[in-house]
Amino acid sequence: MHHPRLLALLLAVVVPSCCQAQSAGAPAVNIPQLMDSVALRLQQHYIFPEQAQRMGAYVLAQAQQNVYAALATDPKRVTKQLQADLQAVHRDPHLFVEYNPELAKNSRVSPQPTAEELAHAQKYWKANNYLFKKVEVLPGNIGYFPFTGFVPDLTGAKPTISAGLQFLANTAALIIDLRQNRGGSPEMVNLLESYFFQEKTHLNDLINRSTNDTTVFYADPAKVPFTLSMPVYILTSHDTFSGAEDFTYALQQTKRAMVVGETTGGGAHPTRPVSVGQGFAVSIPYARSLNPVTRTDWEGTGVVPDVKVEAGQALAKARELALRAQRQTASSEPEKRQMDYLLDELVAQRPAAMVPVSRLQPYTGTYGPLTMYLTGNKLFCKNADAGNLVTELRPIAPHRFVLDDNAHVEFVQDSTGKWNRIKLYVSDGNVFEERRKGRN
Repeated sequence: MHHPRLLALLLAVVVPSCCQAQSAGAPAVNIPQLMDSVALRLQQHYIFPEQAQRMGAYVLAQAQQNVYAALATDPKRVTKQLQADLQAVHRDPHLFVEYNPELAKNSRVSPQPTAEELAHAQKYWKANNYLFKKVEVLPGNIGYFPFTGFVPDLTGAKPTISAGLQFLANTAALIIDLRQNRGGSPEMVNLLESYFFQEKTHLNDLINRSTNDTTVFYADPAKVPFTLSMPVYILTSHDTFSGAEDFTYALQQTKRAMVVGETTGGGAHPTRPVSVGQGFAVSIPYARSLNPVTRTDWEGTGVVPDVKVEAGQALAKARELALRAQRQTASSEPEKRQMDYLLDELVAQRPAAMVPVSRLQPYTGTYGPLTMYLTGNKLFCKNADAGNLVTELRPIAPHRFVLDDNAHVEFVQDSTGKWNRIKLYVSDGNVFEERRKGRN
């Protein structure tokens, strides 16, 4: 879960970078001063004090041994060596060094966006609907809710969030698609979580080393205008990161959602750039999450899905799981058949296997108003009741095909092995039969 860093990330799409190379004639880097500053900032901010002590001591020792002396006129080489030395002591992909002369002009330890940059970002978020692209009700009354970030502008985003979820409030299940979501504001994460719990629920603690305090996050229905109780499925990919992982992990560990897809990126430690002087900055992980159920977080490991599939298959798999769950609780046979029909429709969306003509030939003939015939190696149907409309039959199961947009057909074999009738499965759950005319 990243907060200042993520704000910087979102600002980056609309605010030009200020990173520059060292200007010609710039003074050499004061190595002892730089290493003193790096060691101090690590001690003040890094999430693991023992590792901060070790890293600081090591780079100070390196400076005393003049390891950096020959590099002092080249800040890029200083940056590369310092980065390597820090990682040699304690590997942390979130801890990195950059040379950014603009920071030298700013006396603040951790630079924050200016009012102009914030206004620019807010304009961008609004123009992009606060990163919400659409809401949709899929067949089977399954809600679909994809979005790509948790923006810090809660005031602007709240009406959009509420409207989107209200549109989906009557669905039987909800799929939240975070496969392209890179995270964002913890406050927006917490706001969205609050829609899915009927009672105030402890979800996460954020332990801040810099300020030596802990922020406790609860899902609280009092924060939102309504709550949702339908089953929830969250889609993930390797790109799912930061605040999106926070949201996913919290709902997974409270058994409020089933996670479908790939293991996520593994970023649980918020980071922020800290100036260490002379145009250098160190991005320091300054806080860590602590889940009240697991007593740990997803840093480095990612959120492991309950159902592992490739990200590209996650939506279809979640829809399948939701439909199967509905079928188990269906109170009538027509409802169960309707779920079966929709499950077959999911199969029909996959590339169809080629059925040998030898298997298709016995199906040919006339069944009521429907005439089945072969053209080449494909089976077609001509419907006399629909103005002789012709459709191609697409296989979805042994002896079962998609007939048209609203019906599937299954060829039924009698005890003597003859294909003498068909069953028509309609999208509303009804089933009809037609006997074959003439002899096989």
